[in-house]
Amino acid sequence: MPRPAGFTLLEMLVVITVMGLAMLAAPRVGGAWADGARDRAAVQELGSGLSRARFMAVAMRSPVEVLFDLKERTWRTSPAGPKGRLPDVGISVLGIDGATVRDASTSAIQFYPDGGSSGGTILIDMPTSRGKPTRVAADWLSGRIEVRD
Repeated sequence: MPRPAGFTLLEMLVVITVMGLAMLAAPRVGGAWADGARDRAAVQELGSGLSRARFMAVAMRSPVEVLFDLKERTWRTSPAGPKGRLPDVGISVLGIDGATVRDASTSAIQFYPDGGSSGGTILIDMPTSRGKPTRVAADWLSGRIEVRD
C-alpha cells in the first residue's frame, strides 16, 4: 500500500527542534556582529569628522582642533563642530607633532587654514582582514585623512 503524502510527527518535531536551537544561537552571533558594526561605524565617523575639521579650518581661515579624550572615549572639534564616540576597543594616538596634551588621556590634532595639519595617527585595535589594527591618519603636509581598515 502506498504511503500518503505528508510529514510524520517525528519529522515535524525534529524540524521544530532545529529551528528552536537556531533561534537561541542567533542573538549571540548577531550581538557580536552588531558590536563590530558599531565600532566600524565609529571609525568611519571619526575619519569623516577629521575631514570636516580640515574643511572648517580652510573655510574659516583659522585653526581648528580635534580633541581626543581617551579616558571618556570621545572626540570633539574646537571651535564647535562635529563630535562623536570612539570605539570600545584599545586606541593609541601616535606621532602628533605639536599636539596639545592636557593630561595622559587627552590629545589633539590641529588643522591649519592652508589645509595642513599637525599630523597624527590613531591606531584602533579592531582586527582587519590583514590582521593589523585599523589606522586613521592625518597627513601633516596636506592634512589629508586616510582610514585603513
